[in-house]
Amino acid sequence: MAVACPGDYAWLRETQPDLAEAYCLSYVRGLTKAEALGRLGVAERRLRCLPIAEAVEAGLSAEGIPPLTVHALSVHGWTVVVEPTGCRVTRPECYRQLSAETELVSVRVLMDQRFEFRWVVDGVLQTFFDAANPSVRRGTRPNALEDQMRALGLTDEADLPDPGAALLALAERVTGVRLRPEHLDGPLLGAELDAPAALART
Repeated sequence: MAVACPGDYAWLRETQPDLAEAYCLSYVRGLTKAEALGRLGVAERRLRCLPIAEAVEAGLSAEGIPPLTVHALSVHGWTVVVEPTGCRVTRPECYRQLSAETELVSVRVLMDQRFEFRWVVDGVLQTFFDAANPSVRRGTRPNALEDQMRALGLTDEADLPDPGAALLALAERVTGVRLRPEHLDGPLLGAELDAPAALART
């Protein structure tokens, strides 16, 4: 497989521009879709097929707090959790539980305001940064991905036209999972969440 670059994820803005404005995509190694959603507090009996496009539209048209949904798909031994209207996985208590005894990589984009990347192993935050200021990093291994970040233009000197695409390319370099447009087409296993997600505390 070719080494991922930001251009490999230009399709997200082209095919799903509303989703590209605000989303959280989290890759979890070795869990089934139901297991990953269960770790986020979703009971198996509540799971059903939910189209992401409908969730995004419901969020855009909602008055007040939009309905929060979570969706999951499986790709090459990883489950990708998609939050089109929330960011529950970015909460420390959630990413610790979701990554227990495994590995998690999460990308959060919020309306050109936040471009967050998290890499967590067995509940421990390895690397966290915001692409708006990528030299400021936290975690037990803040510099572990520095070479890959530099190769993708994730530096303070760069002026990336689409930081979210660069973060998705970095996620692919860490996980080996390449997302394609067809992965987000049609209904995905998911559920509505009960409560609004709080802002992340890293």
